[in-house]
Amino acid sequence: MKVLILGSSPNAFAAAYTLADAGHCVDMLETASVLGAPYVTVDGGEAGLAYPHFCSVLAEKWNLPVANLAHTGRSAIRADGSWLHVRRTGLIGATERDTKAWPHFMELMGNAGELLYHLYSNPEPPTFLAEAWRELGRRQSMEVLRLPWMSLRDLLDEWFEDQTLKGVLAEAALEGVPQGPFAAGTAYSLLGRWANGQVLNPMTMRGGCSSFFAALKAGLEGRTIQLFHYPGTPVLAPDQRSLVVDTHAFEFDYLLSDKDARWTYTQLVNPRFLETEFNSAIRNIRGRGVWQRGLGTCAYPQHWPEEARLDLIHWEPGLVRLEKAWDRIKRNLDVEEGPLQLCWPGLLDDSRPADLVQETFGYGSGWMAAETGQAHLDVQNRKYFTPVDYERDWQFTQGHLFGAERDLSQSFFLRPIPDYEPPLENLDLCGSALHPANHTGRSGHWKALELIRRQP
Repeated sequence: MKVLILGSSPNAFAAAYTLADAGHCVDMLETASVLGAPYVTVDGGEAGLAYPHFCSVLAEKWNLPVANLAHTGRSAIRADGSWLHVRRTGLIGATERDTKAWPHFMELMGNAGELLYHLYSNPEPPTFLAEAWRELGRRQSMEVLRLPWMSLRDLLDEWFEDQTLKGVLAEAALEGVPQGPFAAGTAYSLLGRWANGQVLNPMTMRGGCSSFFAALKAGLEGRTIQLFHYPGTPVLAPDQRSLVVDTHAFEFDYLLSDKDARWTYTQLVNPRFLETEFNSAIRNIRGRGVWQRGLGTCAYPQHWPEEARLDLIHWEPGLVRLEKAWDRIKRNLDVEEGPLQLCWPGLLDDSRPADLVQETFGYGSGWMAAETGQAHLDVQNRKYFTPVDYERDWQFTQGHLFGAERDLSQSFFLRPIPDYEPPLENLDLCGSALHPANHTGRSGHWKALELIRRQP
């Protein structure tokens, strides 16, 4: 069977590896302006995702290097100049009450995250999931059960009193999520990222995420896989047996799209080939991007604490500030204050400049940050990467890097639509739009296994 995979994210590579190892011939085609999105490094800084999400089990299976360097944690600078350091081992600079509550909060999130991790890690819930649930006991299992439906505000107000601590956890949960912390179900975003280990120890990789993408490309050697990069607009032939990009035609027996569901079934496939109800459902998938990157040069300030040098640093975080920023965005107003995070990857990784500063802005707050708070850092040579860039250059619908919004309703019910079945007999999805596992490679691996099982 000749399979064509459209895209070059980790899910596309995982699908290609799985199919090639089963003896199938695979072509990979990227029509965006860059290969490897959303793992894109520019001038040593991350223009897309700042750390690999790839599943460690799959990385070990294919002997891929995932020797990441871990940030020691998260830190936050308050408006009065004081600092908070968030660690697995405890809090530094927090109130006595919050310090005592922290281990119990971590236990609850750990139990809930472990259950969710098993759901993310398996195409079908494992039989031992019910046993693990029962082992939590009546009280803890009920606490875990109510978590996904809560708002971040309700959850964090219930546990902590420090607004800065609440802001750090909320910003970690809502990075790239078009919702405010007062919205019901936003605690699910925190839970999902806790399950994948992205809250307390965000990861970076030596040489940036582009080095991991290079490792994925190197893994193609010795396999029946060819990778092509032809930027342009792909057109599906009327017979649905070939894909044409300018003058290049790629024939296939089966096409797997690593692109998001909305792009695949509105841009690639002619709507006349699809049912009216399907077209309507696809267009109702929400995917508004609110992730924005800034890269610049600035030495780590000498008067800042040594404990924060390797951390992801949050600038004056807070629940109310987050919610006010989101309120302005959803009314199409400019953000006066919004979430802002900083890190100096060169202090962890000697392959990158020590004065390289990476900025992550939420809700389009980049210009505000550049003109106000960030001006105190004297950041030079800034480059911005916005959702507009991600949609235009990387083919992410509405500039969203995860295929669709990560809220509770769309993560399990609308991914990509209710009771999804491929509407065309030889075309299907294999990317992050298919499952909340994101860019871990699991979606591509599972879809390839399903395709292999369906073959006579």
